Amino acid sequence: MSDSKLKILKRSTLPLLMILIVVAIGLFFVIKLTQKGTVESIIKKDQPMAILFIFESDKKPVSNQLLIWYPSRRKAAIMDIPSTMGIILKSANKMSSIDTVYDSRNPSKFVKEISDYLKYPIDGWFIYDEASLCQTIDLLEGIQMFIPETVIESESLKGVSLPGGAVVLDGDKSNQYLLYALATDSYSEEISRKQRLLINMLGKLADESTTLNKNNNLRLIASKPKSNFSLATRVSIFKHLAQIDYDMIITQFISGSFRSFEGRRLLFPYYDGELARDVVSQTAKALGVEENGASQKTVVTIDILNGCGEKGLANTASILFESYGYKVVSVGNAPSFDYAKTIMYDNDGDKAALQQVANIINCRNFGDASVMPGLQKANITIILGKDFNGRYCIGQ
Repeated sequence: MSDSKLKILKRSTLPLLMILIVVAIGLFFVIKLTQKGTVESIIKKDQPMAILFIFESDKKPVSNQLLIWYPSRRKAAIMDIPSTMGIILKSANKMSSIDTVYDSRNPSKFVKEISDYLKYPIDGWFIYDEASLCQTIDLLEGIQMFIPETVIESESLKGVSLPGGAVVLDGDKSNQYLLYALATDSYSEEISRKQRLLINMLGKLADESTTLNKNNNLRLIASKPKSNFSLATRVSIFKHLAQIDYDMIITQFISGSFRSFEGRRLLFPYYDGELARDVVSQTAKALGVEENGASQKTVVTIDILNGCGEKGLANTASILFESYGYKVVSVGNAPSFDYAKTIMYDNDGDKAALQQVANIINCRNFGDASVMPGLQKANITIILGKDFNGRYCIGQ
């Protein structure tokens, strides 16, 4: 190519290159400005926000907690998303564990798979690896946890040594606590421990928010996790997270059955994820409901009685309600197995809580608790009838 043609080519491509650079810079600042106003915009619109907290070990997601949060109302719920959940991955067009698409450098594909599966928009994510979790906890000057008994290092818990009782854990011990949570034999206990770690982090953030704001440590804390949010937005998010009524955070999980698949033990959600999606949808609606102080409860308790005689039905219902965040305090048999229709009793006079529980199984049959002695074990008593198919009351 001649020198004259090269000069013409350079002159023609230079303006195009400058335009592309200007557009890229413009998009960068638009994204930053949009992110900066994210929380304030959501508060003004009185909308919920969803953030996925990912805790890593060796660059793998070992605890994924979806925080659904109403900043304007200081109310929140946390749903545990199992890394070993078996679903049809849209990005790969195949059935596999959800963690197979995880990339520690950029978990956007992983987050999108979760969002698509739950059919609920996730606004952003925070990743805590071992170092950033340790640094965050140390900046908070430790978090208080309850450990039932002293944990001594063993073959199954290498590098884990924790004191028993109500203890304050520093950053290093908090990483050990996460490994301790993963080593439990009980799926429900594992979820409880993992969620407790995040809840107590948020609790300490709330307790120390005034001090953290004064010495600028809040900005330092917000800078520790990796995130898709700008640092300015992270600081704003953490300021508002510090206002959550953490004692009232609802904890939920995805229920399902464990099966071996591709050499791994995976959790396959019940009803192909319909139940999990309904939990998320109902939770977001419930968080948006204004309640007076008298009607708020940390946990609504439920007593479930089998009134139709079908073996295991009460236990099935127990898993269903616990996945929504309710506490089932008792499961047993009703005085008879002759109940054609499921019936619910409100033992506390909280009609709003009764209706929320009833909506889960589409129950419209309510009884008078005063004429049924011995129903005071829980806030709500449910007697399952022959119309209950394990998910809904049919025909009500």
